[in-house]
Amino acid sequence: MTQPAPLYIVASPRPRVGKTLIARLLIEYCRAGGRPLVGYDLQPREPALAARFPRLVWPADIAETRGQMALFDHLIADNASTKIIDLGYAAFDQFFAVMTEIGFVQEAQRRLIEPIVLFVTDPSAATVTAYAELRRRMPAINFVPVHNESVSIMFAKEDFPPTRPQCGAIRIPRLSPIVRGVIDRPSLSFAAYIDEQPGGPTEVHGWINSIFTEFREFELRLLMSRVTASLGGVSGAARELR
Repeated sequence: MTQPAPLYIVASPRPRVGKTLIARLLIEYCRAGGRPLVGYDLQPREPALAARFPRLVWPADIAETRGQMALFDHLIADNASTKIIDLGYAAFDQFFAVMTEIGFVQEAQRRLIEPIVLFVTDPSAATVTAYAELRRRMPAINFVPVHNESVSIMFAKEDFPPTRPQCGAIRIPRLSPIVRGVIDRPSLSFAAYIDEQPGGPTEVHGWINSIFTEFREFELRLLMSRVTASLGGVSGAARELR
């Protein structure tokens, strides 16, 4: 069974909840696995992700129709690469409105591209409402809650149910101030840090490894959910033939 190429959209309607950090971690995780990969930074005024990966991540501005067309054309043109979008909070509403208006999800799925929204949770009522509204408007998209413990310790699971219960949520452990200072260095590569292990395993190693494990286990759960859905479809077709 051919697996669709993932299109990861790291999103939240609020600023400063760790979207760019999560997108950065996901890029490093995919690069460490040797995957073909391209990223898009939808924070045109401060494209922090594009600045870190200038040959891999492209800044995009969807304030105008031309920029919208260019972005969505790129997203749908290639089903061989994993794509990662750092969706700035200022572009949040417009991005999903355009996606709905042009029927992007259905066309992407037809071309074996699977949009997956990694939605960064927080306890504010506005975020809970935005998540519920998006799931209602876009039932064909796989929404996955991401709990960044640096933003909130508590995670109300009932406020952020995943589209596919089998996929669960992704947890980003809380950072100590020391680790935060290390990972914010402009030259730091997470994957290289893990491989080099200067001075042996450290708190930074443990933090990076735990998140890469979260991504790995999520992808395994995602694969199993696809297999289960496929087998369910086959069983249903067999019953109809009897």
